[in-house]
Amino acid sequence: MEILSQKEDGLAYEMKISVEADAINAQLDQQLQSIGQKAKIPGFRPGKIPMTVLRQRYGKEVMDEVLWNTINKTSRDVFEKLGKQPALKPDVDIESYEEGKPLVFKMVFEVLPEIPAMEYDKITVADYTFDVPENEIDEALERFASQKTHLHTKEGKAAKGDVVKIDFLGKIDEEPFQGGAGNDFQLELGSGQFIPGFEDQLIGSKAGDEVEVKVTFPKDYHSENLAGVDAVFDVTVHSVNEKHTPEVDEKFATEAGFESLQALRDAVMQQIKADYQGMARARSKKELFDWMDENVKFEVPSKMVAMEFEGLWQQLQQAKAQGDTSLDKPEDELKTEYQKISERRVRLGIMLADLGRQQNIQVGKDELTKAVIQQAQMFPGQEQKIFEFYQKHPEHVDELRGPIIEEKAVDYILGKVKREEKKISLAELTGEEEADATESKEAKKKPAAKKADSKKSDDAKPAAKKPAAKKSTKKTGE
Repeated sequence: MEILSQKEDGLAYEMKISVEADAINAQLDQQLQSIGQKAKIPGFRPGKIPMTVLRQRYGKEVMDEVLWNTINKTSRDVFEKLGKQPALKPDVDIESYEEGKPLVFKMVFEVLPEIPAMEYDKITVADYTFDVPENEIDEALERFASQKTHLHTKEGKAAKGDVVKIDFLGKIDEEPFQGGAGNDFQLELGSGQFIPGFEDQLIGSKAGDEVEVKVTFPKDYHSENLAGVDAVFDVTVHSVNEKHTPEVDEKFATEAGFESLQALRDAVMQQIKADYQGMARARSKKELFDWMDENVKFEVPSKMVAMEFEGLWQQLQQAKAQGDTSLDKPEDELKTEYQKISERRVRLGIMLADLGRQQNIQVGKDELTKAVIQQAQMFPGQEQKIFEFYQKHPEHVDELRGPIIEEKAVDYILGKVKREEKKISLAELTGEEEADATESKEAKKKPAAKKADSKKSDDAKPAAKKPAAKKSTKKTGE
């Protein structure tokens, strides 16, 4: 290998490299000999085929692989000689190659920067503590009990909140219309499942009643042919059922598998505490990341930032298409904001990945399995497909290592820095107190618009793995 020319600009490099023909021919012969052990060519026994015949038959087919194997090995040698790691795949152009002559190729890449050491004793991060109030436990138990709600057949008239089992047939001008019929449908009166006025007219009905329900479809109804149209539904009430939610008492607790009501309350409290501890850790993590981003200065690879920005920008466009009004800003303002977020995420990712290497942070098989399960849980009903995907593509399992290493690196740093205990209310922890202080009464009546994931999280993204050199579309000899 010979470096014919080299240009440097900060983290960016451009090199022209030559590899002698003998090294390429040696690899080619080695590959052909391996093929020759199994190849079947008329007139020759396997393993006894002359190299000239193998070159003639398989040379072109094998040469492309040999050239790129050579480039990848040479690239690794270059980085070892530089004492640097590539930020991303190098861009490679083969400038010339003819049999018997050196391979000449150009390689353009960025390297990862040197990371200044963090002085842990100068970093203070809050260690948030909180109490779980009794009413929080009560509300959780009520939600738990509501999941156990069941129906009891009710004698007498249906009331709001009851569930009626009905058949219905809708008509417009005495003619049935598509989508206007149903059998054995369970409808909770007052739930708003059906169009306005429908459920109200069933209040007071009894099992066996035939009820004529007259309604007008809303003007903004999703089916244009029904919007604003008057309709009549013939409804048969088969049964009236009363919802029964069990009381949270000793019996409820033992039926749920606990020794006592207090044991159930303790378990619920621990679950709530675990949920909020995750939020508290996220808050501490953000404080740490803010300090790291502000105080640990180094140049970041521009291509990594550009790639991060592209991904975030796509997420932003998707969020805007879904109606996220929080992103209604001038495009140049959004681009400036997201450029800063991209730089921050790349900077933090590089720092955490570097710490992971320094501390030899490992990811166990059990941790990867747990990560795969968490991925599958994000797609309800498609879990099996997700598991099968990772089984067929184990290389994608490795992509789950980065976030795990990041969290372990964060834990390592939080264990080294100064921690200052800070008591916080659950309202402060969840941001509700801040929202109450800043939102008007009218605004609080409306649900908050969901922020785009790309904007909400400017946390670190693990530095990209360092795969083999990226092939150019330029062909050999062009």
